[in-house]
Amino acid sequence: MKSIILFRKTLAEENEFEIAKKYFNVVELRSEVPKDHLVICRYSSLPYYRELERDLLNVNSKLINSHQEHQYIANFDYYHDLTHLTPKTWFSLAEVLADNFRGPFVLKGQTNSKKQLFKTHMFAKNQKEMMEVYGRLLDDTLISHQNIIVREFVELENYGTNEITGMPIAKEFRLFFYKNVLLAKGFYWANHLEDLGFTPDVNEIPKAFLHEITKKVGLNVHFWVADVAQKKDGQWTVIELNCGTMAGLSGVDADELYFNLAKVLNG
Repeated sequence: MKSIILFRKTLAEENEFEIAKKYFNVVELRSEVPKDHLVICRYSSLPYYRELERDLLNVNSKLINSHQEHQYIANFDYYHDLTHLTPKTWFSLAEVLADNFRGPFVLKGQTNSKKQLFKTHMFAKNQKEMMEVYGRLLDDTLISHQNIIVREFVELENYGTNEITGMPIAKEFRLFFYKNVLLAKGFYWANHLEDLGFTPDVNEIPKAFLHEITKKVGLNVHFWVADVAQKKDGQWTVIELNCGTMAGLSGVDADELYFNLAKVLNG
């Protein structure tokens, strides 16, 4: 089955659209998707993922990630496969209180976070602040329709703090995968590289750690992204997973990503 990219340029990073066209046929309208194609959505699968899947099936084409695969990521179903590799997570305030965990916490929508407002809309030192942050997220039109999850705040290796947002600039990397094949990787906080004066080495991520992730997730979803970071104690952790259809580059080289994706799909 031939591959094609359905691309929404308004959400893409600069030059990504043109780079994708070097390796794939690219269209911007679902009506332009031909019959019998594998469709790689880039920033175009939401908000109507299930409806898009059905539309494409009508022309015997299919998404690289089915709606069920997308839900595995979006609903945090992967948490049960990676519990030992990612910070403790609660899916309601009642769960937190039942565990009697005192904090610190980070809170986010199931799909989106407000990391640009880290001090007021993401981080909480204790249960009292957790309740306050939860309330602020309920007032946010982007987050309020999502299930709000609470996660244990884990101290990460970092290179300082964003002076405006208060967000730690962590030793964190973004990695794109097709099943269990690593396609491309990069430093997550690439927009801070000029301030840092160096590029953290993505090759420091232990291969055994990546194998632990891919042997679970690669069985459940085709095109996916892992954000991983090193903790203060030297161990590595999965910050979160994302669906490859919507995840931004965040420091990943677009040429590397699309070249390797074309290679793995075309054999």
